[in-house]
Amino acid sequence: MLRKRWYAAALAAVLAAAMSVPALAADDREKIDDVKLRFSYSQEPASGEDIGDISVTAESAGYTVENAEYTNAEEKDVWTVGDVPEVKVELYAKDGYRFSYTSSSHFSVSGGGADFKRARIYDDGDYIEVYVELDRIGGKLEGASGLDWNDTTATWDEIEGAKSYEVRLLRDDKTVTTVETTGTSYNFGGYFNEEGDYTFRVRAIASYNNRAGDWSDDSDTLYIDEDEVGRYGGSGRWVQDTRGWWYAYDTGGYPTNGWMQIGGLWYLFDNSGYMLTGWQRKDGDWYYMNPSGAMLTGWQAINGAWYYLNPSGVMLTGWQAINGAWYYMNSSGVMLTGWQNLGGQWYYLGTNGAMYANTWTPDGYYVNGSGVWVQ
Repeated sequence: MLRKRWYAAALAAVLAAAMSVPALAADDREKIDDVKLRFSYSQEPASGEDIGDISVTAESAGYTVENAEYTNAEEKDVWTVGDVPEVKVELYAKDGYRFSYTSSSHFSVSGGGADFKRARIYDDGDYIEVYVELDRIGGKLEGASGLDWNDTTATWDEIEGAKSYEVRLLRDDKTVTTVETTGTSYNFGGYFNEEGDYTFRVRAIASYNNRAGDWSDDSDTLYIDEDEVGRYGGSGRWVQDTRGWWYAYDTGGYPTNGWMQIGGLWYLFDNSGYMLTGWQRKDGDWYYMNPSGAMLTGWQAINGAWYYLNPSGVMLTGWQAINGAWYYMNSSGVMLTGWQNLGGQWYYLGTNGAMYANTWTPDGYYVNGSGVWVQ
């Protein structure tokens, strides 16, 4: 009987203690169901224009706009063709309200072609960051600057947003030829086949829309006299001796230490004037000349590996978009295949080197639109 009384007393004490513990307070703040934002700017973003400021106005209740800023313009002074301005908006909930949703259905954005991208909630719903993209920057790239001659090589400054350049060579203000290159220089040796005043001009081709920009002003004049015609652009013949092949101009002399276009093909000559073959490094870039000395371009299988040489013959490395597909060439220029960890992300490159995107790999893994394995 005493034992039963002891159990009863203990049970009563436990129940009393449990009832004395307060229940967790419920969050009775009203959920912000709809965030409406309108974007405007003092100056509409345009190619070549200053970055400027962005303004955001709240058009629904329960919160205030604390700040808005471009996230992808920190290291830029002006916008470039193809840029997509991204804006981060900082919002704070008013008293009695809290942010609870991050899906696009709870956000409405307008002005400037605004497009909701993502949102993230902090501080138990008191604060949210909203990321929005505005209309892509259109227009044309500006004309090139810094035009100069380095012997027979035309050089100019790089233009941000350009995928390639058209370069026009003129003699006495008349067009000799127009070429396209992805670099910021072009050797016109082989085109100086008449005495005269030579100049060149450059325009950029935009990566975003393939639109040609404005032509630059003409470069300074490079005068080629009769003797130099024989050196730089005259006709001639191939000659072989015990050391190799060289090209003899009919007027005397031969090309040395540089490029020469002969019969529509490009050849590279050493300091002694001998034609080079195989892999050659010139002005910081790698080129490949076949056994006949001609510079190769495009996809090339060399010693069991694939390489891509751009239209100027330069061996490319890293990520490259070629004919609508993405490829990755390592630091030696070799095209990679299969699974590759690049920049901390896994990608799958097919047997032809093309990156898989928005699909399943042959071994059953899914990669997103950027080619990244979705884990």
